[in-house]
Amino acid sequence: MTWWKQAAKHWLAPVAVLVVVGGCGGETPTATALPPVPVKPAPLPETSPPPAPPIGLTPLPSAEEVHLAAPGGRADPFAPLVNVEAEDAQDPTTGVALTGVLLVGDQKRAIVTTSNGTGVICVGADGRCGADAPLLLPTGWSVLSIDVARGCIRFALNDEPQDPFCIA
Repeated sequence: MTWWKQAAKHWLAPVAVLVVVGGCGGETPTATALPPVPVKPAPLPETSPPPAPPIGLTPLPSAEEVHLAAPGGRADPFAPLVNVEAEDAQDPTTGVALTGVLLVGDQKRAIVTTSNGTGVICVGADGRCGADAPLLLPTGWSVLSIDVARGCIRFALNDEPQDPFCIA
């Protein structure tokens, strides 16, 4: 063994005993009193908030101001549109009535009514937007495109493109 290991073995053990014994002895600390719990101050009188610093920002309107400025919507957004004749919005070839077009994320959709029901169709072989969506188009019909900007859809019958059909 090296000399420092031997010295550590002989000197370290007594020092450790002294530290432990020294740490256990002595006076027990006395309990100290905690500061008194502060009494809750009386509420301050209602005052307006301090003005915002002049940093060039315009404060947002309150919720009440927004509600007063926004006109009311339709009572039933799914009700038929007033002053829209059914023959103007119905494709005579397919019998599909086109109610509207919309963009959901990156997917273009059209709201239609067919003999199979009312719902949403998407671009694809059967016009369904999902595997569990109802089949609205008749057999053989597919959706080639939906033009959201113009309000038009384009069908194909047995892969034969048809003329675009637009909301009147």
